Amino acid sequence: MKIEKVYLTKDNLLKIEKIDNSFYTNAITGIEWYLERYNKKHYAYCLFDNNNMVGYIVSVPIRKALYDAIISGVLLNDLHINPEMFVNESNYNYIVSCVIKEEYRNKKYGKLLMETLLHDLKDCHACCLTISKEGYQLANKYLKLKNKLNDNVSVFEK
Repeated sequence: MKIEKVYLTKDNLLKIEKIDNSFYTNAITGIEWYLERYNKKHYAYCLFDNNNMVGYIVSVPIRKALYDAIISGVLLNDLHINPEMFVNESNYNYIVSCVIKEEYRNKKYGKLLMETLLHDLKDCHACCLTISKEGYQLANKYLKLKNKLNDNVSVFEK
């Protein structure tokens, strides 16, 4: 098992989409949604078993206005974020998602991905929305709970 920093090329986004479809019940269908949001300067830390991607964590630089909307609880769902809010460089970052294929869960790989990402973001502001029990537990270990918006969605920041 190894963690690699990979850029969000179409090939890597197709692998991420496949992992998302194994976890999210309302997963995005179609690579176009991913390609609208992310560009080749954005990256993920990915977990590989040999050459197979089995998990990832994505964080992207965002405009401060989006960071403020997330932190204040205005945004409950990130599926419809205007892609123009994602930028190439910023002191504000949004931790979009961390998903690991089911057979690799509960082996501390999420912890390794989060620690790797946070080391990279040590001088930046970062926030995330959690929508799953697993996401909440991971974020709660490393980030500060800012706002519990409802039973399903919580906001965390670094």
